[in-house]
Amino acid sequence: MSSTVEMKPEQEKNALNIIKKWFLNSPTHGIRRISIATSIFERVFWSLTFVVFTTLMCIFIYTVIVKYIAHPTKINLSVRQHRDTKNFPAITFCNLNPLRSEKFIDDDLYDQRTPPNSNQFYTDDDYKNRFIQYMGRLVAKNLENKQPTIIPSGYKLDDLLVQCTFNGRTCHRNLTSFFHPNYGNCYTFNNDYHVEAIQRNDTYHFWSIDDENTVESYKLFLELYLHQNEYIQYLDDRAAFRIFIHRKDDIPILSQNSFFLAPTTFTKLIFSQRIISFSQQCRNDLTPGMKQIFNSHDIRYSQALCFKLCELRYIRKICQCTDQSLMVYFQFFSQNNTKTRISRIPCSTNEECLENRATFNSRQHCPDCLPECEIIQYKVQSSFAAYPNTRSIEKVLQRVDKHFKAMGQSLVQSNTSACSNNRKVSLLDNIVAVEVSASPVATEILAESPMYTWVDVISSIGGQTGLWIGVSLISFVEIAELLFLLLCHCMEKIYQSISIRWKHFCQRYISKKISSRF
Repeated sequence: MSSTVEMKPEQEKNALNIIKKWFLNSPTHGIRRISIATSIFERVFWSLTFVVFTTLMCIFIYTVIVKYIAHPTKINLSVRQHRDTKNFPAITFCNLNPLRSEKFIDDDLYDQRTPPNSNQFYTDDDYKNRFIQYMGRLVAKNLENKQPTIIPSGYKLDDLLVQCTFNGRTCHRNLTSFFHPNYGNCYTFNNDYHVEAIQRNDTYHFWSIDDENTVESYKLFLELYLHQNEYIQYLDDRAAFRIFIHRKDDIPILSQNSFFLAPTTFTKLIFSQRIISFSQQCRNDLTPGMKQIFNSHDIRYSQALCFKLCELRYIRKICQCTDQSLMVYFQFFSQNNTKTRISRIPCSTNEECLENRATFNSRQHCPDCLPECEIIQYKVQSSFAAYPNTRSIEKVLQRVDKHFKAMGQSLVQSNTSACSNNRKVSLLDNIVAVEVSASPVATEILAESPMYTWVDVISSIGGQTGLWIGVSLISFVEIAELLFLLLCHCMEKIYQSISIRWKHFCQRYISKKISSRF
């Protein structure tokens, strides 16, 4: 009787009984149907069905996990109607012909120690080569000055800018300047620093006729003068200003938005903004080297600038000199980053080593140059009108003449080819006007965000398991309970086995001791 009583608990603790009991109470319908099947055919049918559905579930779960690991993103579009003058872009303008002809010839002859009558060098390609070499020397000299400066042989701000007004307020004549070997002296307008705080009564509203609310109209007007008579004829047959519309604290020569402003033309540029924010694979935190360059200056990090600096280091490494077209970027940063002696040695225009720059791969050689996490794009629409019109020529001429007299020279002196009877023709050949304003179209904000988060992954896995085999999160807890019971059963078996062996060992040891005494 006692043996039968001992057998029942032993059977209840059997591993197969534990599993069978769990199968009979399983929340998964397929497993429960297999357990309660009354025939072989029914059991095989439900077993195959469960295996097929489980396989499909695993395939879909694997797909979800792979997509999550790939970090796909989605774009959320929103619009912002409010316009703030703080978001007005920076405007940079340069004369298309970068140098004054006579000053360039005089300076170049002096640098080359060439006699004044050596005019045979100034023809076509020879002239252009000497111009490139001259610009390279200017860049090197500019770096020695420890700060960005303009070059004397180029155009000063007062030579180019006749009038500047922003929202009815006059601009300070202290625009930010920099020198570039392709553009000469360039000047940047930033409404945060270069606008008077108080509106003057004598400020003329050039946009008062075709636009309303002129004081808060978010507009910049520039009246510029070309000085075509001082152009270098071998450089370019065109006469215009080049204007860049770019984000504040960005280097303008890297901007994609640049336009030509032709003489005798009023150019109206209307921009709309698009702000793109990235959440992944962007440069959110600067490297230690980048912090040394960017954090101590007002220049904003950008991938394009990072590529330029990386290319500069690449050429300097393989050629032991610096390409002058890239050397110009030094002037925007601390001299602590340009103190290396070799960095100031410009490469010759016929340097054979420069041919190796074709092997430069920005993606390969500059892995740290990730895109910036926020990009502002400016979409610009342009329209044109004759400027000035027939009846306003005298008024504009008086304003320009007054400006040059304030500089200590007359309009006739600034245009030696024009006689006093032909001042109007001279004006029309050189006057340029541009208005930059914001579009009434709302600002587009494109924000990138992850398509799958860990919450989405868990929800997708739960949806797949519930769809195919009817398992929820509590079911996984029950599966964990089954594993725990089986583990306890195994530990109990191991403990019983060790106890029995130890008991037999002790019995044999005692029996040997007793037998040895007798």
